[in-house]
Amino acid sequence: MQLLEKNYVPLVRIHAVKEQNLPYGKRQLNTTQEVVEFSGQLLKDADREYVLVLSVDTKCAPVGIEVVSIGTLNQALIEPREIFKHAVLSNALGVFIIHNHPSGDVTPSTEDRLVTERLENAGKILGIKVLDHIILGEYGTFYSLAEEKRREMELCQQM
Repeated sequence: MQLLEKNYVPLVRIHAVKEQNLPYGKRQLNTTQEVVEFSGQLLKDADREYVLVLSVDTKCAPVGIEVVSIGTLNQALIEPREIFKHAVLSNALGVFIIHNHPSGDVTPSTEDRLVTERLENAGKILGIKVLDHIILGEYGTFYSLAEEKRREMELCQQM
């Protein structure tokens, strides 16, 4: 009797695993400054670039934060699948992308701007809004790409 070859597909279950809880003192993060203060706890002594994703629910309350990339002194890999995997598993409505510049200079690079646009487009497809991409520097300095966009819109409206 000849044995029939069978192909098998693994049955999988995917879920997020909570590693620890971080105190943040508020139910909601309503301002860029609040997001910076909260996420800055994780990046204050970083000697290389880290990329965090802070996922929030419909009321802008954090549902999870994850380190999605650890890079080098001046770059870190940011892939949409890694950013949004966390958000999907957390049932998030939106995400804040946060990364640091160990040099202390918060000026966004061309790559920072391009990846932000790419992530915004990917988020639209998934129904998860990229609320901001924030670059952290030294001593609490930061740069918000969302605030930059709002300033540009205000200038255009004045013309």
